[in-house]
Amino acid sequence: MIQIGKILRQVPIFRMLGKESIDFIVDRLKFKTFDGNDTICKIGDPGDEMFIIIGGKVKICIYGEQNKEQIVATLGSGDYFGEMALLTGETRSASVIAVEPSEMFVLHKNDFDVILEKYPSISLSMGKIVSQRLRDTLKKATQMPKTDKLEATQGGPSGSLKDIPLVDLISFCESNSLTGSMTLRGEAGEGYFEFENGQLQKVKMGSFTDDIALDEMLKWDDGQFQISVRPLTLQKKEAKVKAEVTIRKILIVNNSLVVRKVVERAFKGLGYDVRTAPDVASALQAISQSKPDVIISDIKLSDGNGLDFLHKARKSGDIAFVFITDDSRKGDFESALSNLANAELTKTHEVSEIVKLVENFI
Repeated sequence: MIQIGKILRQVPIFRMLGKESIDFIVDRLKFKTFDGNDTICKIGDPGDEMFIIIGGKVKICIYGEQNKEQIVATLGSGDYFGEMALLTGETRSASVIAVEPSEMFVLHKNDFDVILEKYPSISLSMGKIVSQRLRDTLKKATQMPKTDKLEATQGGPSGSLKDIPLVDLISFCESNSLTGSMTLRGEAGEGYFEFENGQLQKVKMGSFTDDIALDEMLKWDDGQFQISVRPLTLQKKEAKVKAEVTIRKILIVNNSLVVRKVVERAFKGLGYDVRTAPDVASALQAISQSKPDVIISDIKLSDGNGLDFLHKARKSGDIAFVFITDDSRKGDFESALSNLANAELTKTHEVSEIVKLVENFI
């Protein structure tokens, strides 16, 4: 199942962040929808947003002689684009057009600047992206770091941080699709990096982990490193993939067909098994057929209120509830909800907030 946290970790500049950092970013995402043939951005537009596709499909286009369109890429659910705009602030170098109705999370540069200030380790990822793109352009990916500064040992490459900075070492491990680990030893202690097919999975230094540990080790000017290669084991990899594809069930209950459709599309795009119902009676019937993991409900329904619905639904088990805000009844409802476990009330109508609350339960 693809969830928003996992999608964010597919974006290189966010790959090394922990759960708390990812949640901080999710809070700043905005939900947008586009119809088929809508132009999302065009060549020459300000580069102040990046987009993460929840559902739908887009095409990346450039234009040649006589303004002839050339499609350079087609992206779908789980893909992203515009991240370089957050790194350079330059204008768009290509146009992006929705091929079909599409839903996306959008991160504006102003919010990104706040994120960067709070988590400065992202600047390392930015450097890696620029370096990687430069290597791809020049077709010299194997030249960094230079092999004459790497000492070949029986356990794997090793050397000194004086010769090869940590940023370059991580880039080297990524560009060579390393599955294994890298250990750093310096006066401040020992650090550990774990890679899987070139993707950084884990960072640790003493009691520090992830971005905090990385920030500390980026300050090291001296020390020794050792890269160890771990043989790929097909059987273990299959088991891991199998464990990750568990499909979670969501039931959306709302009077509004529009709300049901928008929320349904968002969660289906994230890999959930989604059902919808317009009222309490239909929802209870759906629960009897297939018990959901989480119910997303309006506070007020055509044949009952949210609290009565919760009590009826929980006769089938302790189902988690996320209630969508109704400002006219929020105060009284929030007070009653505080006495119930596994039940949350949204602060806004933003789909990104609903997604976060659901994933906290799951």
